[in-house]
Amino acid sequence: MCNRYLGATSLAIGAVTMALAGCMGWAPGRQAYWDAQVKEMCEKDGGVRIFEQIIVSPSQTKLLPKVGNFFGVASEALAKPEEPAFIRIRRTRLREYNPSVVRYEQEIVRRADQRVVGVAVSYARGGGDFPVFDHPSTFWCPEPMQIYEGINRVYRIEETKK
Repeated sequence: MCNRYLGATSLAIGAVTMALAGCMGWAPGRQAYWDAQVKEMCEKDGGVRIFEQIIVSPSQTKLLPKVGNFFGVASEALAKPEEPAFIRIRRTRLREYNPSVVRYEQEIVRRADQRVVGVAVSYARGGGDFPVFDHPSTFWCPEPMQIYEGINRVYRIEETKK
């Protein structure tokens, strides 16, 4: 009788092990699938496009926010009134849950005339991990540094006259 229970227990343990192994293989496959989708969307419209540069004097550069070695553009809510531009952010959730996929569009707006002078588009995948962790993995496209470098191009420093 004891052997029958051991056999059933071994079978149950084997089934649970197979189920977990299947889930663990499925999660990385799901992440790889969505990472490929994010890459494809990014190749189509990701990156920074500058339509028109904003000319700033060397003294105005002191007013500009900095991101590392680059001049940045603050969000509309955080931009100071004297800054020549601000960013409006639009976030579109393309996939709701595990993994979530989001499209971020940042419109660079010249304050003087409210004209959109550039757009930065990026995509992100978050989660899809097994087991689900408090801090899920992420995948971004393009890399944030590429976005910072691109947004930096919106400014052209005015030449000083000698």
